[in-house]
Amino acid sequence: MPNVITKIINFLLVLLIPILITLGSARLLATDTYLAFEYGKTNFPPDVYGFTSQQRFELASVNVHYVRAHLPDDALATQKLDITPVYTPHEVSHMADVQSVFQVILRVWQVAFVLLLLFGFILWETGEHKQLAAAIQSGGLLTSAMILTIALLAIFAWQFWFNIFHLFLFQPGSWLFSYSDTLIRLFPLKFWFDATLTISVISIIGGLSLAMIGRQWRGPMQKSPQMIKL
Repeated sequence: MPNVITKIINFLLVLLIPILITLGSARLLATDTYLAFEYGKTNFPPDVYGFTSQQRFELASVNVHYVRAHLPDDALATQKLDITPVYTPHEVSHMADVQSVFQVILRVWQVAFVLLLLFGFILWETGEHKQLAAAIQSGGLLTSAMILTIALLAIFAWQFWFNIFHLFLFQPGSWLFSYSDTLIRLFPLKFWFDATLTISVISIIGGLSLAMIGRQWRGPMQKSPQMIKL
């Protein structure tokens, strides 16, 4: 394979790995398992407006399922407690935006996964094993460095990070709610702070693991005479 093509594929692989790991980590949090884990923490704030723990989990579960399974808007709009609607029209509109963003993230992750397999297969089949190992190592290191930077920003400048994140994804003001609104009662700031750190930890561990795998794989190749190209 021409050297320039190998370098391009290697570069694309390095860029795809952070996308795959980070978005994959985010997908893991859109589950009942994570909700139960987060709500079960002793320091997770209770709902001061009256939701029981069970009500909170059940409502949040429907909310997450709505986003993940791409359900119609009335899955939230028609929800009621007794005769009172659970969500305001403003909340339903925002969750429709969240669903759209999540579905884009899901598609990007799927495309990244397919492309990573394709490019990896090309390098493997053309005998560019060393380049493949180098891409895995570099992609893992890039992931860890990027996410560590984001995590530190979130820890030391949370409100700034939180605002920038929402302004990047949503229309200004569309994501602002009262503390008495259902979305804030289900998903307070503590939830999002913990979710950010959880995604960061999973991504950093994943990135460092890939970096170690790539490095270990490259080691024998660098020492093997038959892998040296003249």
